[in-house]
Amino acid sequence: MRYLGLALFAEGPTDYRFLPPVLRRATEELCLLLARSSIEVGEVLGLFTPDDYRDADLATQILAAAREAEGAFNILFIHTDGAGNPDAAYNERVLPAKERIAAELTREQERTVGVVPVREMEAWALADGDALRGAFGTILDDLALGIPIRSREVEGIFDPKVVLSQAYRNVVGDKRRGKRKVADFFDAIGERVRLERLREVPAYQRFELELLTALVELGYVRRDDA
Repeated sequence: MRYLGLALFAEGPTDYRFLPPVLRRATEELCLLLARSSIEVGEVLGLFTPDDYRDADLATQILAAAREAEGAFNILFIHTDGAGNPDAAYNERVLPAKERIAAELTREQERTVGVVPVREMEAWALADGDALRGAFGTILDDLALGIPIRSREVEGIFDPKVVLSQAYRNVVGDKRRGKRKVADFFDAIGERVRLERLREVPAYQRFELELLTALVELGYVRRDDA
């Protein structure tokens, strides 16, 4: 059995709640379907900017974080929100770090994978109404929650954070609003959101293709067409 270590450098604290279960499950599923042998997929290790590099450019921050954890991961996920232009976000914030890590870290068994929603991470959390119902403990349908019925439509939402927060308010009402926030449910949503629903979202499709490429390059899986 081979071990596959995962790590994540994300933009904000809530991203470290929703994304790790999604990234781990996506990796496990690809390995289950395409692995050449048994793979043990580790929990996602959260990486953060070391104190001495907080004033550095983002690529340097990510490189420093990766260097501190070198040997603990095989795949480093780099998350940034697309803010409406995911290609620019990838080229400006993911690619420079990807190139620095490839050039300056010497381990051949490491790859980086970009995680870039079109606007915000919360859009992916809206892709599966059943996941929200399970996490929130409600029977409200998608219309009552105020979320798109078709998963791919989440990329057209201008402010996914607002829509997700409103969906939670539709469940709990005003009286209980102060007790818990929607961010408290991100772990549960990330564990429940169906990957087949996320695969209807183009930005997720791009992420999963890059993840598959990394797994192939590292020798963990074989493509169906290989």
